[in-house]
Amino acid sequence: MSRWYSKAVACGALALGGIAFSAVAPGLVKADFTIAYCNGEKVATNIYRSGDPEAPSSALNMRLYARADRAVFLDTAANREPNPEGYNYSNIRGENQWTLFIANSPESPCTLLRNGEVYDQGTVTMREPPSTGL
Repeated sequence: MSRWYSKAVACGALALGGIAFSAVAPGLVKADFTIAYCNGEKVATNIYRSGDPEAPSSALNMRLYARADRAVFLDTAANREPNPEGYNYSNIRGENQWTLFIANSPESPCTLLRNGEVYDQGTVTMREPPSTGL
């Protein structure tokens, strides 16, 4: 085996290894940090932040997963509005206005509204600390 052939094989192996590593560990993946979660009968609603939840650039998002279709049908920026009873989270963009209400009371179900009408209810599996309504 010639030295040229050995070097070519070694360079090829390094190149393939680099491609495989970049496919496995791209380094640009940001984790989602769930702030609130409603486990509804029809829809699972996740209110989350991407990346560092403490960073000023960490935007609040709303993701809706339709159980019947087994698909995410909304994943967009969201607003958060505290009130004396709990929190309202609503989408900023989208064809419909979706609002998730999570009460301060651990016994209360979460309620998902579509265009102001109750669409689904479920169990809160994660919530923020109680709001003060400010």
